[in-house]
Amino acid sequence: MDFLLLSTLYLTVFIILTYVLWFGDSSFHRRGYVGKLRRTIITGSRWCFHHCLPSLLRRQVENLWQYAAYTRNPLFQCLYAILVLAGFSTFQLDVLHYAALYESPALPLYQKLPLYILCVNAVLFCALSMGDPGVIVKGNVERHLELYEFDGQLYRQDEHCRTCQFEKPARSKHCAFCNHCVYRFDHHCLWVNCCIGGLNHRLFLGFLVTLCCLCGYISYATWKVALLIVEANKLWSAHYVDRYGRPQPMDLRTLCQYLFMQHPRMIFLLVSLSLLTLLLVGFTLYHLYLTLNNVTTNELYKKPAPQQQQQQQQHQLQQQQHDKNNAFKGKGNQPKMKQRKPLVEEARQRKKKFAVQSQCHRWNPYHRGHFQNIFEVLWPLTSRRL
Repeated sequence: MDFLLLSTLYLTVFIILTYVLWFGDSSFHRRGYVGKLRRTIITGSRWCFHHCLPSLLRRQVENLWQYAAYTRNPLFQCLYAILVLAGFSTFQLDVLHYAALYESPALPLYQKLPLYILCVNAVLFCALSMGDPGVIVKGNVERHLELYEFDGQLYRQDEHCRTCQFEKPARSKHCAFCNHCVYRFDHHCLWVNCCIGGLNHRLFLGFLVTLCCLCGYISYATWKVALLIVEANKLWSAHYVDRYGRPQPMDLRTLCQYLFMQHPRMIFLLVSLSLLTLLLVGFTLYHLYLTLNNVTTNELYKKPAPQQQQQQQQHQLQQQQHDKNNAFKGKGNQPKMKQRKPLVEEARQRKKKFAVQSQCHRWNPYHRGHFQNIFEVLWPLTSRRL
């Protein structure tokens, strides 16, 4: 199997599995085919893990996974640093080497711009890892209780955190990894070993944007250098000998296979970073969507519960309206002048029904307009009020 077909096959399988495992548990796919496929993959993986591995090896893997994924530790931070340094070193040693060898006019830009982006990304990474995401303690819980109102659906008043032993402010959540409550909790990021909350969400967005720029620009520079190698060696006008000993003109499949055999590290860097850039751009756009709508990942995951409760309220309102209509029909022998009052009541009930339907579509009570939502993330409420 040639390189181009194998890469396309791996890329397709990886994208499908990533989408299924990432979005299969969302409210949109949970009851559909994507959700069923995700549950099937997870169930099959667990069955193979418990029945195919020896018990001793299985316990070691479980302990390692428990430590890596369910405890706060620097393992993923070290892994991130190793991956970034390995990719950047390959870019410096291979891509820039051929750019200088074939005298690329963009060589000064290739040398400086990725380094600047990497420095900014490293600063944001350190700030996220060592900064405060918005930890709530007993000393500042009263001030956090004044930041957001309880909507009664996503967050209810008089709910207490049993671990921290105080009333939970609206839009907060207790993180099981860090063992404290976080203001405007979004999620716990394993890569920075810290929660993403109200105070560092802006840093997290900057971290994602710089990482997208770094991966995207290195992919672009590697692609340009690969084209430079093809043009300098006139590979498109070359011929190759097929399995029957006959000369054939160069085609795309053979060219890709030749480049991979001659420059394996550079081509692997190009393919892997191109794929990673697509995933990072999608993840960044997702968080920008959350920012524009003033909603967190934690609240988006809790979205179906308030919808179901609002639908129950709508059903109760319709039932009450139906009972009143039956009561009005039973009074048909009354004078016509007295039937104007039931008509007014019916109009009021229609307005209430429309209001409930509008609430069903607008489930997010903290949406204040896109510009105000962005301003709240860039300048958190605690920075202004605490």
